[in-house]
Amino acid sequence: MSVRAWSLLLLLSFIWGSSFYIVEVGLVFLDPFWLVSLRVVTGAVVLNTGLYLAGHRLPNSRAFWGGCLVIGLLNNILPFTFLAIGQQSVTGGVASILNANTAFFGVIVAAIFLRSEPLYPHRLVGVIIGVMGVVIAIGPSALLTLDVSSAGQFFIILATLCYSFATVWGKLKLSSYPALSVAAAMLVCSAMMSVPTALVMSGPPPVEMFLPANRLGLLQVIIGIGVFCTALAYPIYFKILALAGASNLSLVTIIIPVFAISLDAALLGQFVTSQEVMGFGLVVVGLAVMDGRILTLLGVRRG
Repeated sequence: MSVRAWSLLLLLSFIWGSSFYIVEVGLVFLDPFWLVSLRVVTGAVVLNTGLYLAGHRLPNSRAFWGGCLVIGLLNNILPFTFLAIGQQSVTGGVASILNANTAFFGVIVAAIFLRSEPLYPHRLVGVIIGVMGVVIAIGPSALLTLDVSSAGQFFIILATLCYSFATVWGKLKLSSYPALSVAAAMLVCSAMMSVPTALVMSGPPPVEMFLPANRLGLLQVIIGIGVFCTALAYPIYFKILALAGASNLSLVTIIIPVFAISLDAALLGQFVTSQEVMGFGLVVVGLAVMDGRILTLLGVRRG
């Protein structure tokens, strides 16, 4: 990859890695539903305003907006909510490791619904190694007991499954439209769903968010996950895709936990255990096997 592509990849990894820390900050004075609503409403306003000022107009077909409504649910509302619920009992560092499960679920779901993406043997081996890493990271005992922490881990893994279905839906229904148009419309649909959902599930916005003691945290949520992690991340994502391709873009999955764990340790004093680091190591190996990098280095033919 070029220096520019690497720079953008690291920037995107830092932006998305910081989201886990900012969610922890936001959960101090916001419940998960209003946190998600604030995120997607801010993202929708910023991204659509930017595109409008740049002369970009969204398609107005019913098929386009119907598809964006579904992907808004699968890629924003459900996973963002599940992640926030999960992070009420799981640290951002651990959540970021579990989030890497997106890649493994993605391969399985794609193989089921997309003929163009069969489950080659090396992908299956990568998935098995990666899932073993996730099991080690959360602790095998968490699979046998149900407590607050294991429930939080379950919600985060459920979020990764939503992302996987969102990817497949996008390829099936929205691949013919400009990517940024899909992202912008998806956020509009997400914003329209999030506010009524928050009102029904949580009632009016909590007054705590407006207290002077929470002003800095509120600013972090609006600018951090609303503007950077949601609105600005999409243009960066698609720019990397154009510069370096999907395989190199997948490296973001590996780098995100590095930033998330570092920020948690530096700003919140939360550290991952050696068991969680070991699990993350297996996740990295699984991703490398799955996308064929290790096979290429060893000179082994894929497929």
